Amino acid sequence: MRRATILLLFCLSAFFAFANDGVFYAAGNQLIPITETDISVKKEVLTINRVGDHLEVTVYYEFFNPVGEKELLVGFEAQSPYNSSLDPIALFPNHPHMRNFNVVVNGEPLQYEIAHVQTGRYDENEKYVLPPYYSNGQFKDWSKKQCEDSLKAWDYNAVPFDYVYHFKAKFRPGLNIVQHTYEYDLSFSVGEEFEFPYVLTAANRWANHQIDDFTLNINMGDRESFRIKKSFFEKPVEWSINGLGMATNCDWPSWDTVKSGVIFHLQEGGISFHKQNFHPDGELFIAKDHLIACLWSDWKDEENIPVEEKLITGLKSQYFALDTAFISGFFEETPKFSPNQRRILRNLPFAYRGYKFKNKQLRKYFESTQWYILNPKYKGEMEGFSEKEKAWVILWSEK
Repeated sequence: MRRATILLLFCLSAFFAFANDGVFYAAGNQLIPITETDISVKKEVLTINRVGDHLEVTVYYEFFNPVGEKELLVGFEAQSPYNSSLDPIALFPNHPHMRNFNVVVNGEPLQYEIAHVQTGRYDENEKYVLPPYYSNGQFKDWSKKQCEDSLKAWDYNAVPFDYVYHFKAKFRPGLNIVQHTYEYDLSFSVGEEFEFPYVLTAANRWANHQIDDFTLNINMGDRESFRIKKSFFEKPVEWSINGLGMATNCDWPSWDTVKSGVIFHLQEGGISFHKQNFHPDGELFIAKDHLIACLWSDWKDEENIPVEEKLITGLKSQYFALDTAFISGFFEETPKFSPNQRRILRNLPFAYRGYKFKNKQLRKYFESTQWYILNPKYKGEMEGFSEKEKAWVILWSEK
């Protein structure tokens, strides 16, 4: 038991050490026309897959060019990171937290260049607005020294410039197929285990000021919970679950005092959003709370509640990576769990996979959680468990 405990606490203390401050790495965005155009977006399929601590983004576009072949300057605006503790040299010329940026137009891979321009701001409607950075056929491109000097003068280690990845694309008359892929690191903060924004409203800059046929696919991994802000949709039923999961409304003032969101619990699979004539009036924002944040939110007025009960109750709110259930420094003394509480903790990996429990106490507890979904196909085997999950089961099996 000592070896398993040390393994868990080591992983958790390392994890929480870098989570004391929020770090923003990058935001996703649409391809946008930098110059005026009559080209419209007929279809877009945006797919976001989480792979460990980063996201893989794949975008399929169908653009319609109404008249004649033309060459258009197209761009991708990427906010610079902040609180990332990077040396200024590492911030230039490429975005340090975005990789494998590729654009293919009608089957032809394109070369791109990067401009560094004055950063934008979020307006009163939480939309990201950039100042004009292209005029008279030129970018108002900052030099490396300007970027470094601005970094030194900026508060909170934020960088006051944006990256604009740009390229010239030839659009033939009629339908044109564009495929865009890139990867970027997941951001995090004190309250969120992970968070990332994606700018949807930039799509309104094309000629039709909308996306005629829009599909958004998100897969954050199996046994995962996350929240999506209600900024471009209204109800959970507007989303489809592709796998085994559930979606409910949530309104957590600690996250957003103005608009509520939807929390998704996915035992396996992902989610999809589809809309015709989509004119986004808000951005995509996804986040997941730390266990500590959930416990503080649920129990902030109950200082006399035993830590054991706080943990057992807090674990009901969402799927948690099991190595975050003990965070170094959270407990003032070693918790003394009852036999029943230990059984609950031991069986979390099985419950996360939808095991049908025969024990009445276990069944009652897991059916009272927000995330438990019965999966008749799962028979309770440990095959497929990660090493940390196996260590977790061993830890709570020992006396």
